[in-house]
Amino acid sequence: MNYFTEHRYVERRDFTSAKTPERYGAVVGTAILATEHEITGRDGEHWQFYVDTGNGVRYQVDVNIQSSNGQPIDMYAGAEPLDPTGVTPDEPFGSPQYGLFPASLSYAGIGLSDAMFEPVDSVRIYQQLRAALAQSTFVAVYGFVFDDGGPNGKGIHETHLNAGRTAQDGALAVYSQDANGNPRRTWFFFKFAEDRIAAR
Repeated sequence: MNYFTEHRYVERRDFTSAKTPERYGAVVGTAILATEHEITGRDGEHWQFYVDTGNGVRYQVDVNIQSSNGQPIDMYAGAEPLDPTGVTPDEPFGSPQYGLFPASLSYAGIGLSDAMFEPVDSVRIYQQLRAALAQSTFVAVYGFVFDDGGPNGKGIHETHLNAGRTAQDGALAVYSQDANGNPRRTWFFFKFAEDRIAAR
């Protein structure tokens, strides 16, 4: 067969996957809300914005705000104070370093349970996230990173409970200051209604 003049593929072929490789990690940088918008696709409705990690590198962040069957996403938001000296034992990013980092996050491991989550409609998720990010110093996004090539081809998705994966759950951690100027971290955890957090 001459592949340049004929385009007939009717017999079984031996394919190997050519899907864009993904890896789990944390993207740390500043949220660019000027880029935010909603998108609808086969996996449900998402809110999308970018995180700037410096040196002209941006990652597209996809946050599920509605499931593919139109049901609300379950969400839990929790805030925790941080050491004002900047020394936080479980924080791998320093004070802070921006970029893509190896990470691990387990909903069960940090003490989350299904009972802590509640269904939240897409408008409320959008409003809460946007308000938090607008006040943020920087953000850490946990999920699966992809790179489709080019300066605008980087992104992170699966920013929710990833049932069946070990210590590879997704979330957003928003770093800001409280009313007294002390640093704090606000977590946004998401899961689909049918998913369950495995007991430790």
